Amino acid sequence: MSASKPLTRTLQEGKDWTENWQSKHKTLSKAFRIPVEDLVACFNEMSLDFTIDASTKKLQVVPGTYDFSLRGYLGIDYAGEEKLLIVGTETTDGKLYKDITTVDGGQSAIYDFTTPCPNDCDTGSLLYHKITSEAY
Repeated sequence: MSASKPLTRTLQEGKDWTENWQSKHKTLSKAFRIPVEDLVACFNEMSLDFTIDASTKKLQVVPGTYDFSLRGYLGIDYAGEEKLLIVGTETTDGKLYKDITTVDGGQSAIYDFTTPCPNDCDTGSLLYHKITSEAY
């Protein structure tokens, strides 16, 4: 697994990129609120190990042979609400990451308790852009 710092973007990039998306896709979701429990459940499906840094008290992933990854799929539920489906992945070569979609005798490992924006928005966020459309 890479020992490098997680990839982040500048605030300006975040503002620009979200405005680009929201301007181009006025009738699609702006964002998704994702419960941490969904992410933890995916991490457990992937059998990740964690430690807590003694000085910062922050959670850290114990490195493995390859980078750990989740995959997100966009979908629309039966009521017409946009959803972000989250699955853990596994790899044996660090190149092909296969989705973990079932576990324990066929139980689903596809997580979605997300709520889209709109309807669940932080309108005060620097990444939220008020772009009007007749759909909302």
